[in-house]
Amino acid sequence: MQIFFRSVKTDAQLAMPVTPAEFSVEFGRNITVLDMAQTGEAAFPGLSALFDEQLEFLLPSEARNYTQGDYSGDPYAVVKTLVDWSEAGEVLRLIITDTPVNVPVLLGPVRYGEKDGTGDVYVTLTMRRYRELAAETAGVTQETGNNTRSAVRAAQAEKTYTVVKGDTLWGIARKQYGNGALCWKLAKYNGIKNANLIYPGQKVRCPDKSKLA
Repeated sequence: MQIFFRSVKTDAQLAMPVTPAEFSVEFGRNITVLDMAQTGEAAFPGLSALFDEQLEFLLPSEARNYTQGDYSGDPYAVVKTLVDWSEAGEVLRLIITDTPVNVPVLLGPVRYGEKDGTGDVYVTLTMRRYRELAAETAGVTQETGNNTRSAVRAAQAEKTYTVVKGDTLWGIARKQYGNGALCWKLAKYNGIKNANLIYPGQKVRCPDKSKLA
């Protein structure tokens, strides 16, 4: 398992050199509770909860046998990239390989410092899910049954996924469609001869599920 951040705007990618010993994320829908006259409280589905998490990472003062990827051994170079993204308000994709986590986020203030005189840096990242207002509006329109042409086009829009280290086509199909077995049809759609052979940086086109039927 490895944690990546990828800029949606520039496609620049940052692999965190050390994966935390544990992480937890929260997805789903909030519950709205209303106090109904005469009948008491009643629960209703609320709005989708915004992913709002905090993770701490170790940035060693040099590349070591437990660091991952092409870590340069310069912790403050990593800090600078994170701070630049935070200050620019860039939308990033948080990707945790071997899990379904692949979510657009914004970085809050980046807190970092040293603890033990080794030169190692500890950085704490606060991440909140990025939500496009246009996409939310289209979703509400669909639920009311008054579909607009733009909403239909949005639902059918083809996505492009950039492969990162540790990805498999099975895992990508599971993340995008909820069904890893579609990897063979996804491979055919992309002209990939061997569904078991993909490489970091490769672009995988993910069409509407109906086109893989």
